[in-house]
Amino acid sequence: MTPLPTHLELVQGVVLPKPVGAHPVLDFVNTRSEWTTRGPARTEWLASYEAFLIWNSYVGLLSSATVFRLNEQADGRSSEAAQLLRQTLDFRADLYDVLTGQATDQAFDAVARVTEKASGRRQLVRIGDEVSWELREDLGLPLYNLSLLAADLLTGSSREHVRTCPSCGWLFLDPRGRRRWCSMATCGNRAKVRAHAARTR
Repeated sequence: MTPLPTHLELVQGVVLPKPVGAHPVLDFVNTRSEWTTRGPARTEWLASYEAFLIWNSYVGLLSSATVFRLNEQADGRSSEAAQLLRQTLDFRADLYDVLTGQATDQAFDAVARVTEKASGRRQLVRIGDEVSWELREDLGLPLYNLSLLAADLLTGSSREHVRTCPSCGWLFLDPRGRRRWCSMATCGNRAKVRAHAARTR
């Protein structure tokens, strides 16, 4: 069996990109192979609703128990799960444009609509003396949870530290202003090889 590239990992039978964004929302937009073109990605890692659930568990956004229950729901409502996956990928594209300052009014409004819908689905719950907001555990949970995290990122101080990898277009946080690549092991090394080849021609 051919070993996976260093930026990928096999998780519960699904190949996923390793987190490099230093924020789950940025790792979410990095779940396609590149953003250098706006057409279909060379590699789409969220190829199914199940893969989306596994990714959520992998980055710590959903528990294994929640993923199991949502997978069971998706088995009985496959068309709804497929529709939610399409909405998720559309949200990802619009969110990428918003985060990189390329968004049209239409793209921004689309992100805002998903986020506002998620906000309206929150429930105030109490466990003992602790009170918190929670989203209902249904098929929309992964998307709506991500959209609320995205809203926090967009309106918080971390947004000014979002950077774009000049090689692949992936996003990452760079609070110290010292990081150039999504990963030195992949894009950084490829850039060094290209620069060396250009020098030795």
